[in-house]
Amino acid sequence: MKKYKIKFKHLIVFSILFSNSLSAFAQDYSVVEDLDILEKQKTVLMQNNPDVFTGVDIKKIQKIDSKHSKVFYSKGNQKYEAIVNSGRKEMMLIAKCRVVEEDEMRKIILDAFKSSKYKNWDIEKTFEVKTPYSGLFYRIDISKKTYVKKKKKIKSLFYTHLGQYKEPPY
Repeated sequence: MKKYKIKFKHLIVFSILFSNSLSAFAQDYSVVEDLDILEKQKTVLMQNNPDVFTGVDIKKIQKIDSKHSKVFYSKGNQKYEAIVNSGRKEMMLIAKCRVVEEDEMRKIILDAFKSSKYKNWDIEKTFEVKTPYSGLFYRIDISKKTYVKKKKKIKSLFYTHLGQYKEPPY
């Protein structure tokens, strides 16, 4: 009876090790698949928006919601984010955001933020934003720690060139 218990324990241990190795293999496979999707998306972006994405280094593409994705890229030393309509086959450009250092941001924009209800939140990044259908405006990404999961809650605020709050365009 003892021999069967020992063999049964070995069988359980072997089963656990085998199943863990299979799940590790499956995780590695999904990463390769994601890289393939990223390469396809890069190709579509460059074909449909050559003025924006030619000669840039696309770092990653992150889904925002069911219709939009954020493309992180750089051109030389300058960093950008682009918002594209990923719900469409051609990934239409919605907005192009150039990262701007906080001390380079227009004073009127920062003053507007400092007088808003979010003035106690931390500034993460600041941007100049252009869309195909409007003029230049500004985006400030702000964060506040949540104590529920000890994660940062990030929110984007948009302002006109005169420092007036603007509804999010996407």
